[in-house]
Amino acid sequence: MLYKFFIHSFLSLCMPLSIFAEPACTLPISATFSEDMITIVWPDVKNAAYYNIYANWGNGVKKVNFSPVRTRNRFTFIWAENQGKKERVVKGNRVSMYIRPVFAQPKKHDTLYTEGIKSCTISNDYFTGFSLVLDSLNCSRILVTKQFGHEILPNAVQTSRDVFLAHYGNYAKAIYSIYKANIDPHDEGACVPFSTLVSKYFSHNGIACYRAQGTFMSMFHSFNIVVVDSVEYILDFTADQFVPQSAPVFIPRDKCFADSCGIPTSAPQGNFSPMYRIETIFSSDQVAFSDTPKARQYQSFLDSLIGK
Repeated sequence: MLYKFFIHSFLSLCMPLSIFAEPACTLPISATFSEDMITIVWPDVKNAAYYNIYANWGNGVKKVNFSPVRTRNRFTFIWAENQGKKERVVKGNRVSMYIRPVFAQPKKHDTLYTEGIKSCTISNDYFTGFSLVLDSLNCSRILVTKQFGHEILPNAVQTSRDVFLAHYGNYAKAIYSIYKANIDPHDEGACVPFSTLVSKYFSHNGIACYRAQGTFMSMFHSFNIVVVDSVEYILDFTADQFVPQSAPVFIPRDKCFADSCGIPTSAPQGNFSPMYRIETIFSSDQVAFSDTPKARQYQSFLDSLIGK
């Protein structure tokens, strides 16, 4: 009975949530993620000769294994071929993946290979439910009453839920308009000055906002933290570099794990990947723009926001 329960729980990890979606899959796969690769694993399928791997990164489903996958039941997806050249396609794209087992059948003097049913699907949509949070209504659905993980800012200046919801939408939209008009999220290093801008703008307007430095998955990243009624939240306006059309991301720090399907969770099962990891935190008065042409541009954005 326990074995059956375990199998049912594992199979349910990447199943469609809606009864109107495609039929529930019976072949589970799981994944670990980084900012630029996805590694999937799956159980043996009886009598399978090998496996084909399929991915969609925005231009239709394509087979991405260049040769049959016969051993280890493991595949790491980094590259795709485009006009004879290899391109990195994971970072900056929404990627979904699944596998199909292939079976061999003797046919006269030849062998016929046929694909079986496709597996469950995983994706790198790490921000499901927490992306494009631009208004207070969406924000209110994310706010929680308690943080279960340890605090990293026990002495932080907090904002009450009512005050935060009264102002968040206006402030986020003002910042987002600057971001969309002027910032390329793939511009290396943009996350540092922009998270500085966010920290100073929110704090200037009465919502204490910290700048954090650390990693997203395993890549250096700078983002923001706000504390609302004793709960710490990640606020990330440059998340588009990881998953397009995601910023601003607003997510409880407890939920900063991508489970084996790629969904954010506070209780990851099976394989999982830590998302936001924090190494250093600065208050708004501890950060400043440097004296470079690029930094002065960000200072001008901030000045325009606060009306100087």
